[in-house]
Amino acid sequence: MDACGRAGARPCVPRLQLAEVLEAALARPGAPDHLSAHQHKVLGAILACQTPALGGHLYRCLDCGAQHFIPHSCRNRHCPRCQKPKAIEWLEKQSESLLPVPYFHLVFTLPHVLNPLIRQNQRPLYKLLFDCASRTLLEFGERRFGAQIGVTAVLHTWSQTLLEHYHLHCIDPDLGSETALSEFEQRA
Repeated sequence: MDACGRAGARPCVPRLQLAEVLEAALARPGAPDHLSAHQHKVLGAILACQTPALGGHLYRCLDCGAQHFIPHSCRNRHCPRCQKPKAIEWLEKQSESLLPVPYFHLVFTLPHVLNPLIRQNQRPLYKLLFDCASRTLLEFGERRFGAQIGVTAVLHTWSQTLLEHYHLHCIDPDLGSETALSEFEQRA
Protein backbone atom coordinates (compact mmCIF):
# COMPACT_ATOMS: atom_id res chain seq x y z
CA MET A 1 0.00 0.00 0.00
CA ASP A 2 1.18 3.55 -0.72
CA ALA A 3 2.55 5.65 2.09
CA CYS A 4 -0.35 8.02 1.37
CA GLY A 5 -2.99 5.30 1.68
CA ARG A 6 -4.65 4.29 4.91
CA ALA A 7 -3.09 1.13 6.27
CA GLY A 8 -5.66 -1.50 7.16
CA ALA A 9 -8.58 0.57 5.86
CA ARG A 10 -11.46 -1.22 4.21
CA PRO A 11 -12.01 -0.43 0.56
CA CYS A 12 -14.32 2.51 0.02
CA VAL A 13 -17.89 1.57 -0.86
CA PRO A 14 -19.45 4.38 -2.88
CA ARG A 15 -22.59 5.77 -1.27
CA LEU A 16 -25.38 7.49 -3.13
CA GLN A 17 -25.05 11.26 -2.78
CA LEU A 18 -27.84 13.86 -2.84
CA ALA A 19 -26.22 15.48 -5.89
CA GLU A 20 -26.61 12.22 -7.85
CA VAL A 21 -30.29 11.99 -6.92
CA LEU A 22 -30.89 15.64 -7.85
CA GLU A 23 -29.07 15.26 -11.15
CA ALA A 24 -31.19 12.24 -12.09
CA ALA A 25 -34.43 13.88 -10.96
CA LEU A 26 -33.77 17.17 -12.75
CA ALA A 27 -32.89 15.35 -16.00
CA ARG A 28 -36.21 13.47 -16.06
CA PRO A 29 -39.13 14.69 -18.16
CA GLY A 30 -41.63 16.50 -15.97
CA ALA A 31 -38.97 17.81 -13.59
CA PRO A 32 -40.09 20.95 -11.72
CA ASP A 33 -39.57 24.00 -13.93
CA HIS A 34 -41.00 26.60 -11.56
CA LEU A 35 -38.04 26.83 -9.22
CA SER A 36 -37.02 30.26 -7.96
CA ALA A 37 -33.64 31.78 -8.73
CA HIS A 38 -32.57 30.99 -5.16
CA GLN A 39 -33.59 27.34 -5.53
CA HIS A 40 -31.66 27.10 -8.83
CA LYS A 41 -28.61 28.60 -7.10
CA VAL A 42 -28.82 26.11 -4.21
CA LEU A 43 -29.28 23.14 -6.55
CA GLY A 44 -26.35 24.32 -8.68
CA ALA A 45 -24.12 24.57 -5.61
CA ILE A 46 -25.09 21.09 -4.39
CA LEU A 47 -24.52 19.60 -7.86
CA ALA A 48 -21.08 21.24 -8.15
CA CYS A 49 -19.93 20.53 -4.59
CA GLN A 50 -16.66 18.62 -4.32
CA THR A 51 -16.35 18.31 -8.10
CA PRO A 52 -13.73 19.84 -10.40
CA ALA A 53 -16.37 22.46 -11.34
CA LEU A 54 -15.45 24.40 -8.19
CA GLY A 55 -11.71 23.89 -8.58
CA GLY A 56 -9.52 22.36 -5.94
CA HIS A 57 -5.97 21.68 -4.85
CA LEU A 58 -3.53 19.17 -6.27
CA TYR A 59 -1.27 17.50 -3.72
CA ARG A 60 1.67 15.19 -4.26
CA CYS A 61 2.64 12.57 -1.70
CA LEU A 62 6.28 13.06 -0.70
CA ASP A 63 6.72 9.32 -0.06
CA CYS A 64 5.21 7.73 -3.17
CA GLY A 65 4.86 10.65 -5.56
CA ALA A 66 1.15 10.00 -6.17
CA GLN A 67 -0.97 13.04 -6.96
CA HIS A 68 -4.26 13.66 -5.16
CA PHE A 69 -6.84 16.17 -6.32
CA ILE A 70 -8.95 17.52 -3.47
CA PRO A 71 -11.98 19.41 -4.88
CA HIS A 72 -13.41 22.49 -3.18
CA SER A 73 -16.72 22.41 -1.35
CA CYS A 74 -19.61 24.75 -2.16
CA ARG A 75 -20.12 25.74 1.51
CA ASN A 76 -23.82 26.29 0.83
CA ARG A 77 -25.91 26.04 3.98
CA HIS A 78 -28.29 23.59 2.29
CA CYS A 79 -25.58 21.19 1.15
CA PRO A 80 -25.44 17.98 3.19
CA ARG A 81 -21.79 17.32 2.25
CA CYS A 82 -20.68 20.70 3.58
CA GLN A 83 -23.05 21.18 6.48
CA LYS A 84 -23.33 17.72 8.05
CA PRO A 85 -20.25 18.11 10.32
CA LYS A 86 -21.35 21.63 11.30
CA ALA A 87 -24.91 20.42 11.92
CA ILE A 88 -23.72 17.59 14.17
CA GLU A 89 -21.45 19.96 16.10
CA TRP A 90 -24.30 22.50 16.50
CA LEU A 91 -26.74 19.79 17.60
CA GLU A 92 -24.32 18.46 20.23
CA LYS A 93 -23.75 21.97 21.57
CA GLN A 94 -27.50 22.66 21.71
CA SER A 95 -28.19 19.32 23.40
CA GLU A 96 -26.07 20.40 26.36
CA SER A 97 -28.53 23.18 27.20
CA LEU A 98 -31.74 21.18 26.78
CA LEU A 99 -33.95 20.50 29.75
CA PRO A 100 -34.66 16.79 30.19
CA VAL A 101 -38.39 17.31 29.67
CA PRO A 102 -41.01 16.14 27.23
CA TYR A 103 -41.87 18.58 24.46
CA PHE A 104 -44.34 19.25 21.69
CA HIS A 105 -43.32 19.47 18.04
CA LEU A 106 -45.76 21.90 16.43
CA VAL A 107 -45.89 22.83 12.76
CA PHE A 108 -47.49 26.01 11.43
CA THR A 109 -48.09 25.61 7.69
CA LEU A 110 -49.19 28.31 5.25
CA PRO A 111 -51.76 27.35 2.60
CA HIS A 112 -50.20 26.60 -0.79
CA VAL A 113 -52.54 29.10 -2.45
CA LEU A 114 -50.35 31.79 -0.84
CA ASN A 115 -47.12 30.51 -2.45
CA PRO A 116 -46.97 33.14 -5.25
CA LEU A 117 -47.56 35.94 -2.71
CA ILE A 118 -44.89 34.54 -0.34
CA ARG A 119 -42.41 34.11 -3.19
CA GLN A 120 -42.73 37.81 -4.02
CA ASN A 121 -42.70 39.07 -0.41
CA GLN A 122 -40.51 36.64 1.49
CA ARG A 123 -39.03 38.82 4.23
CA PRO A 124 -42.28 40.43 5.50
CA LEU A 125 -44.31 37.22 5.22
CA TYR A 126 -41.67 35.07 6.96
CA LYS A 127 -41.58 37.68 9.74
CA LEU A 128 -45.37 37.60 9.95
CA LEU A 129 -45.36 33.78 10.17
CA PHE A 130 -42.76 33.82 12.98
CA ASP A 131 -44.61 36.62 14.81
CA CYS A 132 -48.00 34.89 14.62
CA ALA A 133 -46.69 31.46 15.63
CA SER A 134 -44.61 32.76 18.54
CA ARG A 135 -47.38 35.07 19.77
CA THR A 136 -49.85 32.17 19.67
CA LEU A 137 -47.54 29.88 21.66
CA LEU A 138 -46.46 32.55 24.17
CA GLU A 139 -50.08 33.59 24.85
CA PHE A 140 -51.07 29.94 25.26
CA GLY A 141 -48.27 29.42 27.83
CA GLU A 142 -49.30 32.53 29.73
CA ARG A 143 -53.02 31.60 29.81
CA ARG A 144 -52.60 27.85 30.40
CA PHE A 145 -49.68 27.83 32.84
CA GLY A 146 -49.22 31.43 33.91
CA ALA A 147 -45.65 31.15 32.67
CA GLN A 148 -43.46 32.64 29.99
CA ILE A 149 -42.45 29.65 27.89
CA GLY A 150 -39.62 29.36 25.43
CA VAL A 151 -40.07 28.49 21.78
CA THR A 152 -37.55 27.25 19.25
CA ALA A 153 -38.72 27.78 15.67
CA VAL A 154 -37.18 26.78 12.35
CA LEU A 155 -38.48 27.95 8.98
CA HIS A 156 -38.70 25.43 6.16
CA THR A 157 -39.57 26.63 2.66
CA TRP A 158 -39.42 23.37 0.69
CA SER A 159 -41.01 19.98 1.05
CA GLN A 160 -39.01 16.75 0.95
CA THR A 161 -39.78 16.65 -2.77
CA LEU A 162 -38.23 20.12 -3.23
CA LEU A 163 -41.55 21.82 -3.91
CA GLU A 164 -42.58 25.08 -2.26
CA HIS A 165 -44.03 24.31 1.16
CA TYR A 166 -43.74 27.18 3.63
CA HIS A 167 -43.96 26.01 7.22
CA LEU A 168 -42.51 26.65 10.65
CA HIS A 169 -41.38 23.83 12.96
CA CYS A 170 -41.68 24.78 16.63
CA ILE A 171 -40.40 22.92 19.67
CA ASP A 172 -42.18 23.79 22.88
CA PRO A 173 -41.75 22.18 26.31
CA ASP A 174 -44.67 20.21 27.72
CA LEU A 175 -45.20 22.17 30.93
CA GLY A 176 -48.19 19.99 31.82
CA SER A 177 -46.03 17.06 32.91
CA GLU A 178 -44.79 16.75 36.49
CA THR A 179 -41.16 16.43 35.40
CA ALA A 180 -41.38 19.50 33.20
CA LEU A 181 -42.99 21.65 35.88
CA SER A 182 -40.42 20.73 38.52
CA GLU A 183 -37.52 21.35 36.07
CA PHE A 184 -39.12 24.63 35.01
CA GLU A 185 -39.53 25.78 38.63
CA GLN A 186 -35.92 24.84 39.48
CA ARG A 187 -34.56 26.85 36.54
CA ALA A 188 -36.86 29.88 37.07
